[in-house]
Amino acid sequence: MKNKHLIIISLFLLTLDLSSKNLVNHVKIESDKVEFINNLDKVSFFSNVNINSSYVEISANSAVFDQKEEVISISGNPSSIKSNKEKTFFNGEAETILFFSDEKVHLIGNALIKFDNFSINSNLIIFNPKTGKITSDN
Repeated sequence: MKNKHLIIISLFLLTLDLSSKNLVNHVKIESDKVEFINNLDKVSFFSNVNINSSYVEISANSAVFDQKEEVISISGNPSSIKSNKEKTFFNGEAETILFFSDEKVHLIGNALIKFDNFSINSNLIIFNPKTGKITSDN
């Protein structure tokens, strides 16, 4: 049943807006339940949410893909993120994760990220998994 949701949503998301920055083309989202709100151009994912891209894997309780803003807002208790690249190691968690079309990531609320040999705790961590640049704001 989960695979049916994945296939249907993948095909459906590709038809939402072909002029987007291809967030949908390089991100795979799986979940137990999916809800589409047509007039808001949003797709919600619930329960056992797994998001995979070229650079990251994110696990959470829920996520909302906002086509207009081209961002996936991910919530959990906490949500977790880890590297998909062998040579770049990082992992982290936060109450909310924002995943943007350029693959930049915002970890918000009790945020933690471990990158190589150091870790950062903050209320807000902004991370670019492509470049490894990390900034935080207490």
